[in-house]
Amino acid sequence: MFIALIHWRIKPEPKHREAFLRHWKTNNTIPDRSALIAEFLSDSLPIKEFPYITWHLDPESSGDFKSYVTVGLWASAEAFNKQIAGYFNDEKPLLDFEKYRRRRVVFDPVASRIGDAKIPEHDSEEVA
Repeated sequence: MFIALIHWRIKPEPKHREAFLRHWKTNNTIPDRSALIAEFLSDSLPIKEFPYITWHLDPESSGDFKSYVTVGLWASAEAFNKQIAGYFNDEKPLLDFEKYRRRRVVFDPVASRIGDAKIPEHDSEEVA
């Protein structure tokens, strides 16, 4: 398995947040999902609700941008590179809704723990 995280730093105004969510759901598609285990676009929750958190991505901590994180679980690094990595081009200008360039990190799991709960079986609404 291979894990990829993308930290999106979006302009905080509602119109930019809505444009980003629309973009992620409709433009960032994965045509061949055969090696995709799951991908989740996640919103950061307020630190006041989770005082033990030390990675501060909430708007109160970051100030001038809204954080979203995409977590992708892939069968292999090769599959991820084939399907996604070709879209990464930091020479392109920022998209209208981006406050700062998105950041990426990848992981190669060295141990795992599997529970009884299952990931959702279907895409969320409006996701292409």
